[in-house]
This record gives sequence, C-alpha cells and structure tokens, in this order.
Amino acid sequence: MIENQHRTIAEAYATAVSSSDLKCDTREGAPRSDSDVLAAAGWCESRIGSALLRLHTEYDGAEHPRLMKWQDFYRAPAEKGGEKEAKAKKFAEEQCNEHNITQQLLMRSKLKTLPAVVQQVEDQLKKWGEEDAHATANAVVIWWLQQACRSCDGRKFEIVPGTARLSNKTCKPCGGTGHARIPHGDIGRRTANFIDDCVCRARLSISKRLRATRH
Repeated sequence: MIENQHRTIAEAYATAVSSSDLKCDTREGAPRSDSDVLAAAGWCESRIGSALLRLHTEYDGAEHPRLMKWQDFYRAPAEKGGEKEAKAKKFAEEQCNEHNITQQLLMRSKLKTLPAVVQQVEDQLKKWGEEDAHATANAVVIWWLQQACRSCDGRKFEIVPGTARLSNKTCKPCGGTGHARIPHGDIGRRTANFIDDCVCRARLSISKRLRATRH
C-alpha cells in the first residue's frame, strides 16, 4: 500500500510491479494501492518514460555480478619490474575485462524489457538522423542503468591495489565524479538527456494521476 507520502514515484512503482496484492479498493477514503500506481503508469503520457521506469525496476531487482579488478587475475612473474611484469599486468587487464563483459552480458540477457526500450530509444535517434542508432541507443541505455564508474565503483578515488581501501588519489577514468562517462560523445549526451526527460515526464504524469484519484 502507498501510505508513505515521502516515497518517490520510482519507489512506489518498483513496489507495485513486484506486489502480490493488486486489489483495488474503490470505497471513498480508501488509501491508494499498488494497483492505483500500475493503473496510473498504464495511462502515462510518456510511453517510453514508463518503459524506462519498468526497465530500471527490473534491473534493480536483478542479481548483479561482482565486477572483478585486474589485480584478481594478476600473477606476478618471478622477476620484478621490466617487460615481464608489464606483460603480466596487461594480460591480467585483458582477462579481467573479458570476464566482466561476459558477466554483464549474461545479466543483461535476463532483462526482459531491455530490447524493447533500446528499440524505442533507437527509433528516436533515427528521427534525429543518427546513422549508428542501434549501437548508440544500446550503449546509452546501459550507461543509464549503471552510471557508477567501474574503476572506483562510484567512490571517486582510486582503490589501493590488493585492498578494498580508498587511496587519496582521484580516480582518473571518471575524474573524481564517481560516474562513468556518457558514451558516444555529443549524441550520447543528447540521448541521455532525452532519457532523463522521458523519465521525468513519466513520473510527473503518474504523480498527477495519483493525485487525481482517491485521497
């Protein structure tokens, strides 16, 4: 039931999607229910925004694999320093990257609403005349789902090798923001803004409909 007014629309929607109690109480003065939220989402003015909300809810509920670090694959050579150590580090980085990509692909394959959302974003990119619409749509939607920097896990500073502790060095890949860079340059940023706008309009539409229902 939606009784805490401080809950966000995203939280209310996430709860409603996974709710097993979808009874609709039409009595005067009855509190808003999860079915009210789903009904409001069904009438949402931004169809893509509603789809994005559902995708993020599905993503948040999925099992997320732990991202490995290159140190997890590193095998130090007998001789320290020099070319052998550099090659060992490079090999560890390649192995780590391959492992993480595979695990992420497996996780994304379980997101049933992902293909449809990517298609809708791709359609918008085609309207803008973007030639590589599918690749851009896919990359930006994935970025939107997991915006934390993978190098520092969103913690803004480099991790001390071999430990879970943070150093006093700013994370270079994200520049200390804790966020991964938006892919595909200017068109990527335009797409990210479009996604944020759609989600914002969806939340406002759902909120408006909920206010118009029973109080």
